[in-house]
Amino acid sequence: MKQQKLFICQHIEHEADDIQGFCLNFECQDSKPQFCLQCCVDPMKHINCKKDLKGFAYISSFIMKFNQNIIDLKTQLDKSFAQVKKKYEEFSKQLEKMKLNFFEISQCLSQQDYQQMKDNLQVIKEGYQYFKNQEEIMKQNQIGTQLINIKKMIEAWNFDTEQQQIQGINDQCTLQQGLQLLNQHKWQQAYELLQKNIKYLEKKLSLATLFQSISLIEMNEIGKGIITRDQAKKINCNLYKDLLDFSNLELNKNSQNTFIIIAKSYALNDDKKFQQAIELCEQILKGQPQNLHALYRKQYEQAISCIDLALKNNPNYSIGYSIKGICLRSLKKYEDAIICYDKAIQIDPNDAFSYNNKGDSLANLKKYEDAIICYDKAIQINPNYAFAYNNKGICLRSLKKYEDTIICYDKAIQIDPNYVNAYINKGDSLTILKKNKLAIENYEMAIKYCSTDEKEFLNRIQQIKNSQ
Repeated sequence: MKQQKLFICQHIEHEADDIQGFCLNFECQDSKPQFCLQCCVDPMKHINCKKDLKGFAYISSFIMKFNQNIIDLKTQLDKSFAQVKKKYEEFSKQLEKMKLNFFEISQCLSQQDYQQMKDNLQVIKEGYQYFKNQEEIMKQNQIGTQLINIKKMIEAWNFDTEQQQIQGINDQCTLQQGLQLLNQHKWQQAYELLQKNIKYLEKKLSLATLFQSISLIEMNEIGKGIITRDQAKKINCNLYKDLLDFSNLELNKNSQNTFIIIAKSYALNDDKKFQQAIELCEQILKGQPQNLHALYRKQYEQAISCIDLALKNNPNYSIGYSIKGICLRSLKKYEDAIICYDKAIQIDPNDAFSYNNKGDSLANLKKYEDAIICYDKAIQINPNYAFAYNNKGICLRSLKKYEDTIICYDKAIQIDPNYVNAYINKGDSLTILKKNKLAIENYEMAIKYCSTDEKEFLNRIQQIKNSQ
């Protein structure tokens, strides 16, 4: 009875009328959020938020829908679990807590425990504001803010190809601006605006794709990782320069961002600034001495001991075996290198990268037929593996199968028209076959894409002309 008395209207003008529900407006200034029928029509009550006076039936329905919304978000979150486990656990707890909270409120409603509902009214308001208009969530709305953050994170995790990989630009707005210019027949302005936007999107897409490749490699899927990395390079020919710029911007925000520090080492390595790349990895290892990625990134100094430490911490770290193999090959320890490549392939049978490198070590041992088998396996896994075609061509040349070598070099050039070594090797095979004109054409293409060695290529051209 006491509870029933509490939930009758307390305004003098319509005292004792039954309460019909609550005002759910997040910014409601009325001292009494509950309302009766007369409050609804009273011009002095809830002046700016009458549309948000919601009855108990609506609140019950809304809570059910809101709970379903939470369940839907949690389902989406579950799908992203494998990618970001830490965030998953954090957000999942938040959603579970919200779900339990709203379930308890729903129970209070069904039991007519209106006092408990009133005590939790702030929570209901936060949920209501999120449900009604997610675009205007206020900072003090903790539930709404958490749900918006979760939703954004899910969208970021689930990016797929061009559209969702790209953050930080309103491309839809830019597209609309371009359409307006087209409708106004401002062709040049429209072209320049859209071209600028395309380049921006390509830059962001290439970085996202590169980061995907790193994730795949770290998940012991080197084969897919290398293919994905090559895709990133095709999207953006300035990939590593843009990566360096991006890394510097991110490190200005957070100088301790471990992944970005490692990403910057990739960019420095591509720029042949090996020592700076190693120093960045050393910086990480001071605070995280067992950081696998930082350890194996030191491979440019043939730091086999560091890679062994990484493998000790994780015996199934396939990229570690693959990089160790490269280091051993550089020390001319070809048999040991092959053992490492075999271990990497055992972990990831789709590791075209390790098959190719194993082929290189077999070729060093003059086991050309075995090497060709490895190159063919790499090509089978990744049909666009230009290096594997070129290396197969080199082995075929050692077996004096010159016509077959040219087929391989042509395939490598078809995949990568800027592949200097393929032009050189094709030119050498054509020279042996006395096809001098074609050989000269290939050396000229090599000059086009590698002007630093122009003198050497010109000498080869001159030698051909002198022999005629």
